[in-house]
Amino acid sequence: MSVNIFGATSKFSSGVNNSYIDQKFKTLSTNLASKVNKLGDSMTGDLNISLNDDKLRTFGVSDLTTGQSMSLLLGNVDNQLRHNFGHPLKLTGAFGTKLSCSGGDVCRMGAQNDARARFLKDVVMSNNYITGLHDPEGPQDAATKNYVDIKCIKNCVGYIPNMISNNLNKTGFIISANSEVELNEACNVFSIIGEWLSAVNTDFWIQVRCPERVRIHKFAVKGTKTSTIRVWKLQATNDEITWDDIFDNALDGNSAVIDESHSFHESESLIKYHTYRIFVINAIGENPGLSYWQLYTVDTPV
Repeated sequence: MSVNIFGATSKFSSGVNNSYIDQKFKTLSTNLASKVNKLGDSMTGDLNISLNDDKLRTFGVSDLTTGQSMSLLLGNVDNQLRHNFGHPLKLTGAFGTKLSCSGGDVCRMGAQNDARARFLKDVVMSNNYITGLHDPEGPQDAATKNYVDIKCIKNCVGYIPNMISNNLNKTGFIISANSEVELNEACNVFSIIGEWLSAVNTDFWIQVRCPERVRIHKFAVKGTKTSTIRVWKLQATNDEITWDDIFDNALDGNSAVIDESHSFHESESLIKYHTYRIFVINAIGENPGLSYWQLYTVDTPV
């Protein structure tokens, strides 16, 4: 038997009186007053929407167009889920947003005065890339490919072996000079005894051709007891024609003279060269030259 909105059955009842009808109208008025107005009302209490037997229950706005937006407030305007049409979905939390699952906290994005993301678990990239990183600065920074590619190790052991002749083909090093005094060959600067002496005092040089191109970070030199090399350069080339200045003591006001003391000099060159030479512009003393010379290389990735 069906019941109408007034609570009466479809079957006419002669027992209906005015008091009964008045009560039904009061009940209807109360129910209508408690309904949420579709034009915009506020309600109190929990709002639980049951799925019942349906496969999908939708909730929200589905007809946004240009210039419109939809916001789901989560306590106040500082915490909300918002979508402006044509723009990414925006989740705003005054004290940041934390993502969690049954396995624990996953990450926290932002805080009251910090917009950074902090991951609380491992990040699995599934064979994808992380891009846009800067080269590491701190000890715990992630290393970039560029950082690894240019990473170098400075050797503190001399690169050139003990030489007993100017052209020792077994090692691949070739030593030469444009001026030599008999028995004082250029190769002596890379041996434990002997000296290289020049017959001239200006514009003379000694050079070493390496078996492969190498980059150096420093070099050592030592002069002789009877002379002082005042103005000189360390130069390098890969074609034996164009020479690049690696070190020029004239830039220091000729302060780095070569005398009988052992001295080290730094090189900031990033280039690998086949041949290095010391070019002497001016020296004083009879038969100026060197008693020692050594190169210290930088190991870099291929």
